[in-house]
Amino acid sequence: MANINLLPWREEERTEKQRQFVSILGLVALLGVVVMWSVYLFYGAKIDNQRGRNTRLEGEIRKLDTKIKEITTLEAERKELVDRMELIQDLQKSRPQIVHLFDEIVQKMPEGMNMTEITRTGDDVFFTGIAESSPRVSNFMRKLAGSEWITKPNIDYIEDDKGSGTGRKVFKLKSKITSPNLKKEAK
Repeated sequence: MANINLLPWREEERTEKQRQFVSILGLVALLGVVVMWSVYLFYGAKIDNQRGRNTRLEGEIRKLDTKIKEITTLEAERKELVDRMELIQDLQKSRPQIVHLFDEIVQKMPEGMNMTEITRTGDDVFFTGIAESSPRVSNFMRKLAGSEWITKPNIDYIEDDKGSGTGRKVFKLKSKITSPNLKKEAK
């Protein structure tokens, strides 16, 4: 005889497949959440690590900035010291010039002539004074022209001393101070 099964087996199979599908879907969703949470934690750790590195780098940059400021102040102080040393060396080199300048003035200045002011600006020397006559000023200029330490005398002005009424002359000369050693080196 034929065996007929009248139980709703197809419906049971369908419900079993749906239950399996839902459980697989839940498992895949759970697995997706776990993977997403893992990715979130992984990249969160990477971001935190990078932030920590950035903070450390910013701290080091601040330290270097303070060192750079110190270096620039030290360089400025060094430059200032070098400038002072050069000035002192220049003064030491020009020291004999001053002595010789005054010595030459005393030797070359004729009688009847007085200096009221001697000014030096760099290599330029300005003589201001009073003379009894114009030829005395000319004589002084000729003697200066023959000097080794004073060159290029040039008169700025010579005029009567209006305050004295004695015929005296007020004058101003300009000349250059030099060193005979520099002249020899230039040749």
